[in-house]
Amino acid sequence: MNDKQHSVIERWERRWLGIASSMSLIFVILIAGNLAIEGQNVAQLKQRASLDEVLSSDIFSNPGVTEIAPNKYRVAVLAQTFSFNPNEIRLPVGATAEFYVTSKDVLHGFQVAKTNTNMEVIPGEVAYSTHSFDQVGEYWVTCNEYCGIGHQNMLAKIIILPKAVYAQEMNAEADTAAATTGGANTLGEKTYNANCSGCHQANGTGLAGAFPPLKDNIANTFTLDGGKDYLLAAVLNGLSGPIKVNGDNFNGAMPAWSQLSNEEISATLNYALSSWGSSLDAGITSEDVESARNNSLSTDKVLELRNALGLE
Repeated sequence: MNDKQHSVIERWERRWLGIASSMSLIFVILIAGNLAIEGQNVAQLKQRASLDEVLSSDIFSNPGVTEIAPNKYRVAVLAQTFSFNPNEIRLPVGATAEFYVTSKDVLHGFQVAKTNTNMEVIPGEVAYSTHSFDQVGEYWVTCNEYCGIGHQNMLAKIIILPKAVYAQEMNAEADTAAATTGGANTLGEKTYNANCSGCHQANGTGLAGAFPPLKDNIANTFTLDGGKDYLLAAVLNGLSGPIKVNGDNFNGAMPAWSQLSNEEISATLNYALSSWGSSLDAGITSEDVESARNNSLSTDKVLELRNALGLE
């Protein structure tokens, strides 16, 4: 290689080194600028403790929306297979939401569409992020970490309302609470809302094609010969496989809820059996649950119990 060729190569090397250095500097400036502008929205680890300690904390023992300052809300969300609790969050436009999210069982994700809120949710840890919602509309929340067979159905929704509409809703809820036992929920309603409403919905209507409805279904099932035993077995052992409810087909997996106490399960079933237009007094007791608990079944066996009822 002669001196002229060496000079040309050296000149191009310096140019490329300059371009690479400039690009690195630009990247650093962009990252620093983004952190300065959006840094408060970057997901953070807020707490790490044992799973029981996290779940028994004040914010997760009753997850939901709490106003902590004018137009500022704490939103505590509990992720579990395959639902978020709460699965519907309503806020006024202009509200700043502080999200506290944890998992009850396995690794989940918490991603809010049309925002930069995207958190990895780990059992025993509390993920934290904030976002200000400046536009009226709906924002879907999805789990973006594969968590099992029903992962694709793990959805929630954030609904941003005009301030006047939100205020009307809050006043109506306060009036309803004042008219019913001082606003105190029953054990069955609390347990249902915390563990079942994510799939079957708070009004028992389920989600078409994903989660079967309980409304106009569970009370009819209970009255069949063997219906009570089937319902107890499904709650304690779970259910998977193809079923038809009210003419619609479903083929998912319901997890077992044997970790709940006998009192919680009996109260939840009694609540569901007497709600959404039904006045059935089922009278399921904690002793009934204990008896069913002693007869552990596979999900296939539970499906056989259902098929034996002659349901659609």
